[in-house]
Amino acid sequence: MQTKTSSLKTKFLKLAVPVALACAFAAAPTVAMAKDAPNASMVASQKITAKQQHVAAEIGKIQQELAAIRVKTLKANPQLITEMKAYETAFNNKVKALGYQPEKLIKRAQEIQIEATKKDISNDKRTALIKEFTTIRTTLEKQQRSILNDPAISKQDKQVQDDVINAMKKQDSKTTDLLKQLDQLVMQFKK
Repeated sequence: MQTKTSSLKTKFLKLAVPVALACAFAAAPTVAMAKDAPNASMVASQKITAKQQHVAAEIGKIQQELAAIRVKTLKANPQLITEMKAYETAFNNKVKALGYQPEKLIKRAQEIQIEATKKDISNDKRTALIKEFTTIRTTLEKQQRSILNDPAISKQDKQVQDDVINAMKKQDSKTTDLLKQLDQLVMQFKK
């Protein structure tokens, strides 16, 4: 079951964005970038440590485990799929009402990630890509917040999240521990 805007997927995406950014720019020669970039402090803030790379890999593993549990849970609980579709419809209606086009932004962010991993990219170009990626991420976060400011959407979002998480916990007892580990790792990554 794939739902583009389901709250749970959005939550996982939010967690994945800094990880994806880290992975995309991990190979960047940050020291050289700092020397060449006009704003060295911005570049320094983008430097990814080996520890962060390790944490990012661990986050990815946990997200894969949770995604597998989620798939099993949805197969075992078709009423959740119905609930998620209703939420998705409400969310998409709000997106259209506000005139947002998140698909275009997400597609461009994915293109940036691919482009940034090329070995022959200049430091100036890599810095520009980092800046563009950050702008896209900020825009998507602002759009999501404005959609969730609608009390009906927010209430439905929370209900879907709670229902899916509770069903996942019933489906697999590891869910609670995995979610705790994920939260801890995300906090470590942000340090």
